[in-house]
Amino acid sequence: MTTDDILDGDPRIEGHRIGVYHVYQRYVDGDDTPEEIATSYDISVAEVHAALAYAFSHPEKMRAIEARNQSVYEEQVANRLVPDETD
Repeated sequence: MTTDDILDGDPRIEGHRIGVYHVYQRYVDGDDTPEEIATSYDISVAEVHAALAYAFSHPEKMRAIEARNQSVYEEQVANRLVPDETD
């Protein structure tokens, strides 16, 4: 499911503000099992599998979300205030 004003229109699990990309990332990069993901998000294992099926069926969408997230992160790092350590 997508909704323009929730998660910037990224695909999400219906009835939740849990992005498909978040589930996918935890599964691929975090090595979490579907059961662990379901428990931590308080959703069903079936919902996790549905999100993963969507993610693996739409790799270009997952790459686009990842690139956007990386860009936002890099911008935030570049603009963060760091205490002056010249004291």
